[in-house]
Amino acid sequence: MSKTIADAIRSRETFYVACGHPMCNHSLQIDLEALGARLGLDHGAMHNDLVKVFRCDRCKQAGRDQRPVFFTCIPDYGTIDLQRIERKS
Repeated sequence: MSKTIADAIRSRETFYVACGHPMCNHSLQIDLEALGARLGLDHGAMHNDLVKVFRCDRCKQAGRDQRPVFFTCIPDYGTIDLQRIERKS
């Protein structure tokens, strides 16, 4: 089963999207709540699910060819660490 946007929100993950064009490399944090409102909370949150949705606006405005975008997912390490400590106790 694939991870959904709702799963990412519930897990308090942080997503970033970065342009793959070597003259740009623009990067920004994704507002998962807004993305869920736009695409639906059941929409997939894996790379192959999201790559179809994102394009770099800066490259489009500059007239550059569109290159793939890349995603980074950062887990909520604070919660993960607390869960580890609780299991050890």
